[in-house]
Amino acid sequence: MEDLDYMAWTWCISSKPDAPGAADQAEQVRILAGAYGLDDAFRSRLIDAALDRQMRNARWWRHHLMHPSPHVADDHEIAERIRWSEREHAYTLANRRTFNAVLD
Repeated sequence: MEDLDYMAWTWCISSKPDAPGAADQAEQVRILAGAYGLDDAFRSRLIDAALDRQMRNARWWRHHLMHPSPHVADDHEIAERIRWSEREHAYTLANRRTFNAVLD
């Protein structure tokens, strides 16, 4: 289970204004963790892993932007992807207790 793609967990978490609230999102994370049969040790690292994935995503896009063209998207879109990753990270961090509470 160590090689589980942490990106899947970030799909349950969204800072979009029209997304369900943090408590509902936390419940989705709990359901997904249960469906994967994750043990307590793995669950305790889940939100840290999601936070790490969000920051690695922002770093990847920054790094991609610094390379010469062609890029996979235009510079404006890449900058927005960086901002989105940072917003998701800030949201997850701000609601960390809510997410962790359902995983304990």
